[in-house]
Amino acid sequence: MVDTEPKIVGRKIEVVQGDFNDVVDRILFSGRITQKTATFCLLDQRTFECCWETVRKLAAYKKENKIELFYFLGTGWLPRALAAVRGGSEQVAAWWGRDDWKNLQGMKPLQRADAFCRRFKEELGYTYAYAWPIYSKSGREGRVMYHMIHCTDHDEAPKLMSRAYRYATTPIEPAEQLELAFMKLHV
Repeated sequence: MVDTEPKIVGRKIEVVQGDFNDVVDRILFSGRITQKTATFCLLDQRTFECCWETVRKLAAYKKENKIELFYFLGTGWLPRALAAVRGGSEQVAAWWGRDDWKNLQGMKPLQRADAFCRRFKEELGYTYAYAWPIYSKSGREGRVMYHMIHCTDHDEAPKLMSRAYRYATTPIEPAEQLELAFMKLHV
């Protein structure tokens, strides 16, 4: 995968093997991410993999302009995953970061996403945290599979994210619509 990326002067790509919850300290304290380094972290997980303590470490690492986060919350299957938890609730408690994770079971998907956004702002100190729905079909169709939660301290970042989201989720015009538009130009 790394070999297929274009070579850019000054950019180094390094693959770190392991569970991110276990290697996050090694990455943060490697000396590569300074207080001035613009840093972005995509947290794409399978349901309960990313511990809240890991997210807390990322948020606390920089004193100003925290590490910007994209946190993928598996909205589409979270109710079923929570209902299936039996004896192994320690993993869910580590993911949620508290023992009151059962409160999530009675919530609607957007309520859960909003609960995460509140925690990112209130507990972790992010200035902005917004949940963006990712649908099962292109554009804004189908059911919501994920909420991509964008957390940042940068005043311009939510505006840029809103524009990028609109662009990414705007359906492509059908070919017939384009043909009609071109026909009008030729008349």
